[in-house]
Amino acid sequence: MTEEDRHIMLAVERFAATVTVPILFETGPELVDQIGTGTLFDLDGRLLLVTARHLFDDHKPEDLVIPSSNTTQLYGIGPYELYRADTAAIDIAIVELKHPPAIARARASWSVLPSDHVATASPTGHFVMAGYPSVKSKRVGGLLGSTLLSLHTNRLDAVPPQVDRPVHPDLDLFFHYETSGETIDGVTRDVPTLPGCSGAAIWEYREPDGMRFWTAAQCLTLVGVQSTYRPSAGYFRAKSWSYVRSMLVRLTPEIGGSDAADS
Repeated sequence: MTEEDRHIMLAVERFAATVTVPILFETGPELVDQIGTGTLFDLDGRLLLVTARHLFDDHKPEDLVIPSSNTTQLYGIGPYELYRADTAAIDIAIVELKHPPAIARARASWSVLPSDHVATASPTGHFVMAGYPSVKSKRVGGLLGSTLLSLHTNRLDAVPPQVDRPVHPDLDLFFHYETSGETIDGVTRDVPTLPGCSGAAIWEYREPDGMRFWTAAQCLTLVGVQSTYRPSAGYFRAKSWSYVRSMLVRLTPEIGGSDAADS
């Protein structure tokens, strides 16, 4: 890894830390557990949290809390609308925050992305998964402190033979997931397991043509949402952002959204 690579990775991690939201579950008075990761989007002034659909198999959105960006304070999301893909295979969910105080707190604590900060994943390229592994969380009293994981990887050339079926070529993305890797400081360390990263954003790093001044934000585009992983087979699986885009289109005021997705 060159010195330039290290500077780029550090800048990517700083950017990811501003837009990657830990999703916590309130288990009791002042007690929470981390269950997933999400990303906040603005759609015509509406605030949307994009994450994994399967988080809501066992949890109700009203029991979710979102920390402030320094994780010292936790807030319930208040009134909401939950939009899910029509089938479990499309492991994508969108939670629309409806409570003005919760919306204001979320916007003040985290960077909110425009709905067009997305792209289709290229067959080859450099990708980054940004999420909060549960194993790296630390509890202080009833609060959790989370540590961001920025996992740099690339796509697999073919569908892994051990993968759960069905597989849809236009929906499913598969990425290398090694149990150890080189960190920014040049040391090889174990890579955490990924519970808690469900719903994490998958970014592709692309330097745009004609770029005159480098920033991480203009070189990163969202291409997927992390869904499952299998370390023994060396991969993690994500759902293409094209499906998120189709759900966002259905949520626009001109078309309406409640009849386009389960809620």
